[in-house]
Formats: sequence, structure tokens, C-alpha cells
Amino acid sequence: MIKTAASVLTAVVLLSACTYADQRFVSDQSPAEMRANSMAVQDAERAERRRERLEEMMNEADAINRAYGNRKVYILH
Repeated sequence: MIKTAASVLTAVVLLSACTYADQRFVSDQSPAEMRANSMAVQDAERAERRRERLEEMMNEADAINRAYGNRKVYILH
């Protein structure tokens, strides 16, 4: 009984996936607008990565300052 139910459920899932596979993305934007939006998203993602990296560097520097206090430590990357 459970095996049959699982088989039917699998068949339903596979058939429903097939009905959506032939659908295409249709946009009302022009290619130039889509490129501009893509570039804006990429720029925002780059800026976010830069902010995250800066925060990581500041956290590392803070941890080093807390660990070594007033002693001079040179860290080469």
C-alpha cells in the first residue's frame, strides 16, 4: 500500500514538473533595461561584498588589538 502510494506520488511530481519545463521567461523590459538592471544588481552585490570584507578586516584588527594590547605586531599578508 505504502509502496503504491509512493509510486503514485512520484509519478504526480514528475508529471507536474514536465508541465512547467516548457514555459519560457517573458519580460516586458527591453534588453537594454534588462542589462542596466543586471549591472545595478551586480554593482550592489560587489558593494555588499566590499562592505562585508571591510567588516571582516576591522573585526580581525580589533581581535589583534585585544590580543596584543599595546605591543607592536606586524602581520604580513
